[in-house]
Amino acid sequence: MDDGKIILIGNETDILHCGYNHAISDGGKRYPSADHYAHSMILSQLGLDDVHILELLATPSSSVPAKARELLQENMPQGHDMNSLANYLTTSRQSYTMQGLRLRAEQDKKFLTALLDTKDALLIVCDKRDSQLGIGMDAENFFEYCKRRRANAEVISSWMHDERARPPEVGQNQLGFFLMWLRYEIKEKERSKWMTTGEVIVDGLSTDQDDKPVKISASDFVIALQGIFQPLSNYYAFPFEMKGERYRSVEHYAYERLLESLKLDETYTRKLRSTVRPVDVARVTEKIIKSLKLDEDEVEHKMGRLDRWRQSAMKHKISKNEHLQHLLLSTGHAILLETTAEGDSDWTSGCDEFEMQHLLTKKYITPQTVVDWFCRRIKVPLNVAHLGKNKAGLLLMELRAKFTTSPNMARLPLISPLQSQTVRNHVSLNMICFTPESVLHPFYPVTIQVTPDAEPLPSPIHVVTQHAIKFLNINKEDAEWIMETKSSVECWERLHYTITECMMLPIDKIRQWYMDERQQAFKKAMQLQFEQHPSLLRTLLDTNDALLVSCARFSSTEGELNSGMRERDLRSWLSVVRVDTKKLIDTFLLPMAFRPPYFGGNRLGLILMELRREFILKGVFPQHLPELNIPVDAILGSESAMENFVPHYEFDILDQLNYYALWANAFLLLSKYDGNPTLSSQATSLKTSPPLISVDDARMKIIVDHINSTGGYPDENFMYNVSLEELRALYFHYTGSIKSNIGQSEYQQSTINLKARQISQLQNLRRLLEDIRERFSRGQSPSTVDKDKAMSMLNANAFINPPTLLGPPSSHRATPPVMTRERSPIGGRKRPESPSRGRSAGRAPPDPGPISKMPSSIVSEKDRRGDRTRHYDRFRRGQLPISPIRNRPASPTREQGPTPTTTVTPEVKAPPKKKIKKQIDEAELSEGEIVSSEEEVEEDA
Repeated sequence: MDDGKIILIGNETDILHCGYNHAISDGGKRYPSADHYAHSMILSQLGLDDVHILELLATPSSSVPAKARELLQENMPQGHDMNSLANYLTTSRQSYTMQGLRLRAEQDKKFLTALLDTKDALLIVCDKRDSQLGIGMDAENFFEYCKRRRANAEVISSWMHDERARPPEVGQNQLGFFLMWLRYEIKEKERSKWMTTGEVIVDGLSTDQDDKPVKISASDFVIALQGIFQPLSNYYAFPFEMKGERYRSVEHYAYERLLESLKLDETYTRKLRSTVRPVDVARVTEKIIKSLKLDEDEVEHKMGRLDRWRQSAMKHKISKNEHLQHLLLSTGHAILLETTAEGDSDWTSGCDEFEMQHLLTKKYITPQTVVDWFCRRIKVPLNVAHLGKNKAGLLLMELRAKFTTSPNMARLPLISPLQSQTVRNHVSLNMICFTPESVLHPFYPVTIQVTPDAEPLPSPIHVVTQHAIKFLNINKEDAEWIMETKSSVECWERLHYTITECMMLPIDKIRQWYMDERQQAFKKAMQLQFEQHPSLLRTLLDTNDALLVSCARFSSTEGELNSGMRERDLRSWLSVVRVDTKKLIDTFLLPMAFRPPYFGGNRLGLILMELRREFILKGVFPQHLPELNIPVDAILGSESAMENFVPHYEFDILDQLNYYALWANAFLLLSKYDGNPTLSSQATSLKTSPPLISVDDARMKIIVDHINSTGGYPDENFMYNVSLEELRALYFHYTGSIKSNIGQSEYQQSTINLKARQISQLQNLRRLLEDIRERFSRGQSPSTVDKDKAMSMLNANAFINPPTLLGPPSSHRATPPVMTRERSPIGGRKRPESPSRGRSAGRAPPDPGPISKMPSSIVSEKDRRGDRTRHYDRFRRGQLPISPIRNRPASPTREQGPTPTTTVTPEVKAPPKKKIKKQIDEAELSEGEIVSSEEEVEEDA
C-alpha cells in the first residue's frame, strides 16, 4: 500500500460498500446487494425457508443485518442459540461477503473501476452502524477522533494493521480489508493474464466420431518447426518402426505405401528408401511414375490416400517417442508452422514465422482467423493467398491437445538450468539492456586467442562457431565456408544455414546442442573475451548487481538466448505488469509454455551475470582496469537496428525495415487486447533512422572522378564494388552540388533583377535632371512639381551614385555594402547597409559569385558612398543648387556636423548656347534602356 494515502468509504450509499444497491446474480437468483447475498446464504445454510429469504431480500440495505438477526432468532435451528452460532455467523459472514464482492466485481464494471482507482491506498469503511465491517463511526466523527488523538496517516495505518495498537473506539474495518484483498486478487489475476500465453479453443482440422471438428488450443504465439523443434517435422529424417518395417521418415513411409498400392516392383521401393532427404522423396516418386507411364486416374486415386498415410505415420512416430512428446508439449498453446519451402503446399504453411507474427499483430486477425484460413473455412485474402493449408502443424496441435490430458506428461524446459542459482539472489532492482551491437555481446568484433599456438579469431562468435563445427561434425568444406568471413554476424548466419539446410543431424545431437552445448560455448567464448580485453571486463563489472537483458527479436531457433523484445517494449511492459527483477529472472527460467508469448529465456544476459559474479569472487577490482572511453549508448547498443536481428536471413544493418518493423511481442499483444490508446501508441512506436553517410573522403573522390571521367556512365563492374553506404554518400554529394548551384543561380538572378531596376530608376532620374538643367540654362525656374519629383526620386535612389552628377569616383575602391534584413523603399527589396554598420571590422564581404559586367553609365555597388551621401542630404534640404558646373564644393565631414541651412542663390547669366549632337526624346527610351556615351548631351563652355 502507498504509505500515507488513506481513502474513507461511507455507508451503503457509497459504491464500494457491500450494501450498495446493485443486483448481482448467482445460481439463477438475483440479490439486491452483496450484503443481501451474504446474509441470504447464511440463512439458507441454517435451513430457513425461501419465504424468509424472500422477506430478507425485500429489506432495505441499511436494515439487512438487523432483519437477518431477527429472522434467525424467530427460526432458530433446534439445539442452537445465538451464543452457540456466534463463531459460525462471524466466519460465514466474512466468507460470503467476500464471495458477494467477487461476484459484484465480475458483474458491476463501475464498482470494479472505482475499486481499482483506489490503487494501493488504505481503505477505511466509516459506517457508524457496524463496528465489525466498519469502524463504528462516520467520517466526520472519525476526523474529530483522529484530531483529538493527534493521529496522522502513519498512526492510523498502524491502528488498522495492528489489532493490539488499535483503540477500542475504532472498529475492526473488516470490509476495508475485504476490499483491499479483492483489489489485490483482481490485479494479480490481470497481471498473470499478461505473464502467460492466453489460450483460445478453436476448431481443428480433423473431425471426431460425431463428425464434429476436434477442439485444439491456439494463441497469438507462433513457433516454426526449426532449431530444437525440427524433429517434429515430417521432413526430418527420424527413423521409426511401423508394422515390422523401419522407415527413414514420415514422407518415406507415405510414399512407400503409395508405391506398394500401385503394385510396383521392389526395385523402385528400394530406390525410394535410398533417398536421403525426406523432402526429395516426392520428387523421386514423381519421376518413377512418369517413367513407367502409369494410368493417371489410378495414380490420382491412390494419391488421395497420401494424407491418411502421413497422418497415421506422424501419430505413430510421436506416440512412440517420449522426447518428442515432451518437445511437443513444450510449445504450450502456440500455433505450429511447417515452414519447409520444398514441401507439399497442403502440408506446409507457405510463410515463415515472422510473416505470421506480423499478421497476428493486427487487431482484426485472431488465432481463430489463422486456423480458419489454414482449414479454408473462410476465404483467404488476396494479400495472403500464398498461405498453404499447414496440415502438419494443425495435426501436431491436435496431438498436443491429446497428450495434454495425460497425467504423466509435463512441460519441460528446453535449456539446461543455470549453473549458479545465486545469480537470482544477488540481483538488484536495476535492469540494464543491451543489444547485439553492444560490446557485451558475442558479436562484438574483438580478437580472441583460444590457445597460445592458435590463430586469433575475429570475434567471440567465431569461437562458438568453431566449437559447433567440432561438436556437430560439420564437413571441412562447409567449415571453411563458415569461418572464412571476418564478420561475426555473417559467420553466425552461415552456421545457422548449414545446420538447418545442409545437415541431417541426429535427434540426440540437436537436443544436446540447443539445450546445453551451445550455452557452454557462449560462456567459454565470452570468458575469453573479458580475460583478454580488460576494458571490456571493466565495462561488465561496472554494471554492479544489475539484471542484464539481451534485447533482440524472438525466433524459434534462438528463443532461449534473448528476451524477444525491444528495450522500450520491455520497460513499458514491466511498468504495466509491475514485475521486479527477481520475478523477471524466474520468468526467464520458466519453460516456454509458461512464459508470455514471444518472451525469450535471456540466457546470454544470465551468462554474463554468471561471469560477472565469478570475476568478482576471483578478486578482480574494476578500478584497477582501464576504462572503455566510449558513450554509454554505444557500449550497450541502445536503440540499435540489430534488435531486429534473426539468423534466418542475411542481415543488413542499413535496411530501413530494421527501424520501421513492428515485432509481435508480449507488450504489443497486451496493447492489442487491452484497448488502451496510450499502450497502443507505445507498442507501435518506431525508431528514428539515423543518417548513415560514408566519411571516407578519399574513397568518395575516387568514385566521383570515375563517374565524371565516364561522362555519367560508370563501369558496371566498378559500381558493383561500391557499397550501399557509399552510394548514399554519393547521392548526398550530387544532391548537395545541385542545391548549391541552384542557390547560386537564384542569387545571381536576384542581383540582375536589382541592377535592372536600378538602371531604370537612374535613367528616369537622369532625364528629369537634364530637363531641370536645361531650364536653368535658359534662365527658367523649374516648376514645384518637377522639384518635388526630383526630391522624391533622389530620396528613393540615395544609394545610387551617378558619376554625371557627383563627379568622378575616388581613387580607391570602396567595400561593397552588405545586404541586411531592412526593407528597401524600392520594390520591397533589402536595403544595403553601410560597411561600418553592417559588418564587423576585418570581415570580408560575401562573394556574390560571377556577375556579368554592367554598362559604364551605371555606378556599381563597389563605388564609395562617404561624402557623396552627405552631398545628397544637403541637396535634399535645399542647401545646394542644381548647377551644370562639375566642380562641387566639398561636403562637410561627420565631425563638422551638418552645414547651416543657408540658401545660395546662383548668379543668373545668359543661357549658353547648347549644341545637341542628338536629341533624345523621353518617349523613345523604354524602361531600363541605357543611354550610350554617343547619345550624351554635349555642353559648350
